[in-house]
Amino acid sequence: MKTFAESKFPGRLIAVEGLDGSGKSTQIYLLKRWLEAEGIKVYFSEWNSSELVKSATSKGKKRELLTPTTFSLIHATDFADRYERHLVPLLRAGYIVLCDRYIFTAFARDVTRGCPPDWVRGNYSFACAPDLTMFFKADLEVSLNRILEGRPKLKFFEAGMDLRLSNDPYESFKIFQGRILDQYLAMTREFNFVIIDANEPAERQQVIVRKLVSDRIELKKFKRRRPLPLPPALRPGREAGREAGRDEQEKEEDKIA
Repeated sequence: MKTFAESKFPGRLIAVEGLDGSGKSTQIYLLKRWLEAEGIKVYFSEWNSSELVKSATSKGKKRELLTPTTFSLIHATDFADRYERHLVPLLRAGYIVLCDRYIFTAFARDVTRGCPPDWVRGNYSFACAPDLTMFFKADLEVSLNRILEGRPKLKFFEAGMDLRLSNDPYESFKIFQGRILDQYLAMTREFNFVIIDANEPAERQQVIVRKLVSDRIELKKFKRRRPLPLPPALRPGREAGREAGRDEQEKEEDKIA
């Protein structure tokens, strides 16, 4: 599998992988903000976010209707849509693209759920490999505690309850995520993952992440020629107040719709 650089794309793709609750999403968000502050052309994409299938995926999860094969095919469709419509065009335009999860998430999760490895990989055979993949390795207890911060319980599929590993969601999570971790570790050498200790404080991790990116990618090549435009200023006085009022009304209407 060639990287985007090896395939002669002007842009570069950086992916982060890790167990649920590993803190990878926080790290790639901080990386995005830093690159933007440095004036770099950057685009962010996350797993399972395509408008084409997002609604169907959400409904299937809520009703607990998704089989391992259905789950795999829905995520492959989601990825293919984002890959063709967003990732590839921006990489051709010379952007640094950041992905919160890439095809390796499917390789790990879908195989853990019982899908044949060759079949899963075949569904993603059209995709290039990232130019840098960081795997955030966290202890299972650390991941679990991070997930439960701010919410009372684990979600059904998140805990792997569909696999009937245990009647206890917390025990099921540990078994499920432990098996996913085994899949990730088996891929480390094959796909040249850079392992980050996700048990370390977030600030220390971010220092390592920025150094890795700076060492692997010549960032000055991706500088914007012009700074991003500032947002338009609000009109003074009553007009600004009326504008703000209309914005709030539109938000409420969107919620109802």
